[in-house]
This record gives sequence, structure tokens and C-alpha cells, in this order.
Amino acid sequence: MAKCKCGSRIISNACKNTGNGCVDVCSTPICADPSVLSLYAPVIYDEIGINLCTTFCVDIDVPCGCAEVKTACAQLLDIDFCYGEDGVEISPISGRANCYLVKLTNLNAKFAIRLFDENCRLVDTVFASTVYLPSCKKDEGFDEETNPTSVTLEIFAPYGVSYDKSEKCENPTMVLNFIGFMTCNNFVRQGLNLYAIPKVLNLNTDENTISIGLTLVLQSLYFAGYKVNSEGKIDIPKGSLIPEEDSECRRFVAGDLLNLTIKPLDLGSPNNEEDLKDDCNEDKSCCGCSEDVTAHEEEEIEL
Repeated sequence: MAKCKCGSRIISNACKNTGNGCVDVCSTPICADPSVLSLYAPVIYDEIGINLCTTFCVDIDVPCGCAEVKTACAQLLDIDFCYGEDGVEISPISGRANCYLVKLTNLNAKFAIRLFDENCRLVDTVFASTVYLPSCKKDEGFDEETNPTSVTLEIFAPYGVSYDKSEKCENPTMVLNFIGFMTCNNFVRQGLNLYAIPKVLNLNTDENTISIGLTLVLQSLYFAGYKVNSEGKIDIPKGSLIPEEDSECRRFVAGDLLNLTIKPLDLGSPNNEEDLKDDCNEDKSCCGCSEDVTAHEEEEIEL
């Protein structure tokens, strides 16, 4: 009974053996640094950013005995948002298939705020949240110029956007990926990505309020393969277990032995090196005269 053919066998370029003395990498992998690296990397096709700002309350209840808070810095951990009329909306532009409109509104930003004293010593870390681009003008923090109800951004996304399976309907929906510092959001995704950079503009310890400016960046990103010139592997710096104090003494003890290196003078002919002592200036050490000594020595030898 004839065997069934289960399909064609296709060999990758790396597995091919030309038979001209080349090494078969399947049995003997090549060990060396390549001159060119083939990388599969996230590539940004387009991006656009805006600046927002709002002031909100933060808990600065420092325990008694602690230093007084003078300054603060903020790290943006996450931005929560929903989709729909009162949330983020993503839509292709009619007649312009490679571009999309992204409406941003009701972005709930969560911060880790570090509080410092006048000597930049950490006093406490507090967590707070506020809404950027509130959907209603009556909402707290709304400002027509610095924190409006929404903003719509146009972006070039030639390979489309990411989709997520919707629980309400069978068809998947277009989504926007936020890149933050929580374990659930610290990654990029093909399609549209949003990330933000915060800056503390003012801290009022009397009223327990803080003003934080926020740079929002929307980008279209896709993974693609590229060839990149290589300069070798990364040289990893080695940490030392030897304490910094007395490190020079420790290195000396573990190092080579000292030896006398200054040459004794030849007091007789043909070199007569004892005369060279008079040729050195007073401000020169014997090591500083080493070049002159060599020159006179060579002249005597030639004679």
C-alpha cells in the first residue's frame, strides 16, 4: 500500500545547505557576531500630540514629625476610558481610506505623586486620579482653553487599527491601546497607541491641590522586519561586590607586586651616565629626565 504524501517540505534559508562546504546550521550553529541583524520591530508611521492641564485635590496629610512638603513629581500610571458617545470614538475618514479620526474625552488619569521636602528628600508617595477632557462643561476641572470637553485628532494609519471582541455584539470593535506603567498596560499594540507624559506645574500644600500638565501623544504603529547594521553585542557593565570605601587599597592588595624600575647609572665608559645628573634642571624629577638620558646614551654609543 502506497504511503500518503502529507504535503510539500519547504526549507528556510537558514536550514538550506548549498553543498559548497557551507556549515549545516541544523547540526552546527555558527557562533559569531553578525554584521547585519534582522529585527522585527514596532515602527511608528504617524503621531500627533497635544498638551492639557488641570488642577485637582490630592491628599497631603503628612504625619507629625515629618519634614514639610515643598515640591512634588508625578508619574502617570494608567488612563481609563470607555468607548461611545461619551467616550473615545475611532472612525475612518470617508474618501480617505488611510486616515482615521480619534475623538478623545473622559480620560481618567491615575497618578503616583511623590512628595519631597526642601532638601529633595522623599516624604511620602500618594496616589490620586482626575479626569482630563471631561465630557460635560459642568464637570470639575473643565476649562475651555486648558481642559476642554473633547478633542479630535486626525492620524495616518495605512494598515488599519486594532480590534477587540465586543461583549454586546458579534462584530469586533476598533480600540485604542494605552501605554502606561501598570503591568496590564506597559506594552504596545499594532494599530493606534496612546501614551502620556505628566509634569507638576504647581503644588499648593495649604489647599491640598496640585496642577499637572499632561502631554498626550497618539501614534499609529505596526510591526515590520528590518535589517540593521550591528556593532556587536552589548557590553554589560559588571557591578563590583567590593565596597566603595577602601576599594583602592583592596585593588592594590589583589594586584601585582611592586618592583624597582629606576635604572642604576653606568659609572664607567663608554656610557658615563654619572655625568647625566648635571644635565637635569632642578625642577625635573629623574623620571622627567628619562627622555634626555636616552638621547645622550644613544649619542655616546654612536661615538
